[in-house]
Amino acid sequence: MNILITAGGTSEPIDRVRNITNMSTGTLGNTIAAQFDKVPEVEKIYYICGNITKLPQSDKTEIIHISDTVSLKKAIESVFEKATVDIIVHSMAVSDYRVKLVTSCSKVADSIYKCKQYNSFDSLNEENAESFTSDIFENSKIMLNNRGKISSDINNMILVMERTPKIISLFHEYSPKSILVGFKLLDSVSREALINAALNVMEKNKCSLVLANDLSNIDDKHHTGYLVTKSGHYEMYNTKLEIASAIVKETIKLKGNRK
Repeated sequence: MNILITAGGTSEPIDRVRNITNMSTGTLGNTIAAQFDKVPEVEKIYYICGNITKLPQSDKTEIIHISDTVSLKKAIESVFEKATVDIIVHSMAVSDYRVKLVTSCSKVADSIYKCKQYNSFDSLNEENAESFTSDIFENSKIMLNNRGKISSDINNMILVMERTPKIISLFHEYSPKSILVGFKLLDSVSREALINAALNVMEKNKCSLVLANDLSNIDDKHHTGYLVTKSGHYEMYNTKLEIASAIVKETIKLKGNRK
């Protein structure tokens, strides 16, 4: 039995020396890997992780480091090219956005002033506003210097962001027979809202299970999580070890039921 776990977070570059990342350490992913390592039927664990992620200590585990969303996608594709994966646990905190371009307030103002396509803002409407904005930002973008770095002398810097590909949506396409565990993290919401969000993730991405958790209920010692099934049933767990053990137990059970 082969397991694929993604853990930690991605880091999206601004230039060669700056990036945007998140606070995920991969502690839960590491704990899940340790629990799978105890299962005799598990032969291989592919552990795809960010560069500052906690790493499993196991002879069964192949560690694959990634940086941004693009390298994550390539790493996942590489695993599926060489192995049949039975269970996927996608616990990685993947960046929702990446930097499209960098500009500044003064450059945007200058670009608007020079724009010949529109005689006045009165000509803007729903249909052309986005195109106008894209043109303004594209014409005002700041070029990197010969060392691939943005000057630190720029005042009022603007980062224009674009959405990254939804990695979780690719798993069913790559490996439709795999059992997929998705994760949903919200902050300070009701339990009902959290469970509904998890069910939405499950439906959109064809997950077998989703671990729903709330940032306000996570700290160094406690981690409240709800493991949600397709029927909407869920069980609550209060530590990372409890969550990891439940994920391993339930995915192994689902795998056995499919035989």
